Amino acid sequence: MKQPTNLEKFYSWLAGIIDGDGNFDIRNNSFNQPVLKTIRIKLHNRDIRILTHIQNYLHMGRIRNNKHKPYSIYDISTKKDMYNLINNLNGLIRIKVDSFKKACQLYNIEFIEPDYNIKPYDTYFSGLVDTDGSIVFNFNSNRIECNVEFKYNNSTSKLSLDNVIPFYKPYVLYRTHSLKKTNKLYKSIAFKFQTVKGMILLYNYFMKNRLYSDFKFYRVTQIKKFIEIRDYKSSNFNTIEYKIYSDFLLDWIQYKNPLWTKVPFINKLRIK
Repeated sequence: MKQPTNLEKFYSWLAGIIDGDGNFDIRNNSFNQPVLKTIRIKLHNRDIRILTHIQNYLHMGRIRNNKHKPYSIYDISTKKDMYNLINNLNGLIRIKVDSFKKACQLYNIEFIEPDYNIKPYDTYFSGLVDTDGSIVFNFNSNRIECNVEFKYNNSTSKLSLDNVIPFYKPYVLYRTHSLKKTNKLYKSIAFKFQTVKGMILLYNYFMKNRLYSDFKFYRVTQIKKFIEIRDYKSSNFNTIEYKIYSDFLLDWIQYKNPLWTKVPFINKLRIK
């Protein structure tokens, strides 16, 4: 099987980033004709390294900080750069398909239908996790999990992550939500990698396809260490074993997380 090049890996990862927190901003101009105004990615300042990595790799676009909110925006707005980016992403965008198709039409680019069955070790998944994913600790089950969740629609319903981490198939969950302001219902689809045996496979995937969200990547890098001390949870509260277990979790939840004190299981740890 032919191994993807570094360039192919980058654009597959970038497609995951855009499918997570990007958009193709199409608007009508003064002649009431649709135009692609910009290709934009908006992320929390904590994850700005993702944006600088993209900018440094592509050598195009600009990053703007929102002075009033903790967010930064990376955007590409010149026609030449947008044309080149659309060509390189063609066949890789799977969730923001409707707007991407329109962007292709505006640039007379023939749209390539993507493969929704994500291949083993495809970097597309790391892009999704960098943006829409979460690395969380399940205290009751004593394991580190990885979850991604999207609004359920025609595109996300076709997405399959069964093979992206070899030998680790996610649990797929469908949920119904209610918008607080309007009480309007909408559905979501979540992919949950949540088994004890799968933790090392999760670790291996992200060591091969690293995350550029430092917060999430740090949590992943600690999986191996956690496996070594995981059984200490069953130790007596006053033992050195349980203190080691508590110290690990405290460090894990505190890293770049100002809300760590609100974590539900914090009162079950031996902090002093």
